[in-house]
Amino acid sequence: MNLRFGLILLVVFWFSAITVSCHKPGPTKAIVTIRDTANIPVSGVKVTVYANPNGSYVDPQNLTLDYIQYTDGSGQVTFTFKNKAILNAKAETFFIHTTNIDREGTGLLLLEEGKTIEKTILIK
Repeated sequence: MNLRFGLILLVVFWFSAITVSCHKPGPTKAIVTIRDTANIPVSGVKVTVYANPNGSYVDPQNLTLDYIQYTDGSGQVTFTFKNKAILNAKAETFFIHTTNIDREGTGLLLLEEGKTIEKTILIK
């Protein structure tokens, strides 16, 4: 009887150890909110996330230099990453029908593995 109990206990312990050691953290995310100088969220802003120095990859596995998204109606974009990192974020609005920058702002994203960070960037 003791041998059977010992084997059951060993199997339960082994299964628990494997389950705990295989736990992977959730995704690494950055939620970036763009606001103007009146602290109002701005939609349609181009947000570029890139590594510094220029030429480094934000996603080395897929050789991606930068991620670009445009803010939604609440002035936000969400980026998902695979690893922790320190990345730059640049927000730009443009004059209508031109490529001239109207307003811009920058920020630093300090990403921690498995966590979601929030960053607000003011554009001037």
